[in-house]
Amino acid sequence: MRMIHGHIESVINRPTTPPSLIVRTRTSLETDRLECVIGMNSRINRGSRRLSVKELRVGEFVVATLRVHTGWLEAEQIDVITLGIDSAIGLSEKAYSGGERKTSDMGKGKESK
Repeated sequence: MRMIHGHIESVINRPTTPPSLIVRTRTSLETDRLECVIGMNSRINRGSRRLSVKELRVGEFVVATLRVHTGWLEAEQIDVITLGIDSAIGLSEKAYSGGERKTSDMGKGKESK
């Protein structure tokens, strides 16, 4: 199986053909556009929530596990990734929004006099 990551460029959902997804992915040398068919058993997730093909949006960042067939790719699983500030690496939304407490202050009690 092959794994790709990139931004959704197009979602093709016609009644006459299986739905497919065009993902723009970058390597160190070039930018590629890959089209993969979304099969009936494909899993599409955003966090722990299951999604339908209709809920995928152009520009979203995805990680897709693909099964390679002769001449075409089939998505086994598509995970929609929400890029944002991650408190696990020491940053918080309050640190950027002008909040009073920053992540470095978290967990510290008031000092007694």
